[in-house]
Amino acid sequence: MRYCLIPFVFGMSILSVFAQPPNDDYASAVDVSGLLGGCSSDALYTTVSATGDLNVGACWSTGSPLRNVWFKFTATTTEVNITVDVGGVKGTQRRTQVALWQSDGTTPVSCNTYVSDTDDVVVGATTLSPGDVYYFSVDVQNTAFQGTFSLCLSEAVDYDYYEGAEDITGLINSCSADAAYTTLGATGDQNAGSCGNPTVQYNRWFNFTAP
Repeated sequence: MRYCLIPFVFGMSILSVFAQPPNDDYASAVDVSGLLGGCSSDALYTTVSATGDLNVGACWSTGSPLRNVWFKFTATTTEVNITVDVGGVKGTQRRTQVALWQSDGTTPVSCNTYVSDTDDVVVGATTLSPGDVYYFSVDVQNTAFQGTFSLCLSEAVDYDYYEGAEDITGLINSCSADAAYTTLGATGDQNAGSCGNPTVQYNRWFNFTAP
């Protein structure tokens, strides 16, 4: 028995190393509706050994999917914010790319991609129909950057969108903390100002109540 068990265990180990993730394609997307308003366990998901399926996001820098994995959720509001969290205990993946899709998995809703290798990438939307199912895919820019990641889902967008504008009324006659805000990882929303670029690129939103 001893001589048979060793190659069997070794064989099982090889299979587990190269096994594709269970949500490797659109048809087997993991339902993460239960994560709305919360986060997954650390490094719960992976793109390791995944294969390409369907389309790339419009903002991705790859011509075809490389290691994309799939998720779905049922919208409870018109908004969603999806964060792919990496780094430290959150996951080993780098150069993350994320796309949000209609229920067919091919009609785009929104997308976002990394700026720096280890960025947490956030994709949001403000035009969902409550009760409808939406899909999102997570990929990497190069197969060398495949790895593990965590997910957080919110039912409200952040200040990347007009609807999630940050209230800074409390800063009137004062200043924020140093480097409190960033345009890194932002996407374009609404209109450009008349004195700047003709199109919005990486704008953030704020509001205040005049004294």
